[in-house]
Amino acid sequence: MSEPFQLYRYTHADGSAKDWAWRRRQDGSSEVRWGRAGHLAQSRIYPASRYERLLRTVQAKLAKGYVDLGIRELDGQGRLIEPTDPPPTPSVPTPPTPDIDLSALDSDIDDDWF
Repeated sequence: MSEPFQLYRYTHADGSAKDWAWRRRQDGSSEVRWGRAGHLAQSRIYPASRYERLLRTVQAKLAKGYVDLGIRELDGQGRLIEPTDPPPTPSVPTPPTPDIDLSALDSDIDDDWF
């Protein structure tokens, strides 16, 4: 079963990355998960009384350089579930429009000066 988490990613100069994510649980507590990018194997649950501190931690992560990746699904082991979008519906081709012959337009303007 997957759970929605707010996901943040920090990418190191060498290209490796680590993730940090959190979610608010139904009982008011907060679950935090972290680990290498795509696999947040470590987790901890904080009581509802620590919610304000968690929000300060989020701001600190952003200040450090973490990027907000939005709400993402994680499985029970903390693996990132990539969204599977349905294939796009093929568009109906628009028939070509014939070119307009501008020489056939009469504008009543003397254009001898061209």
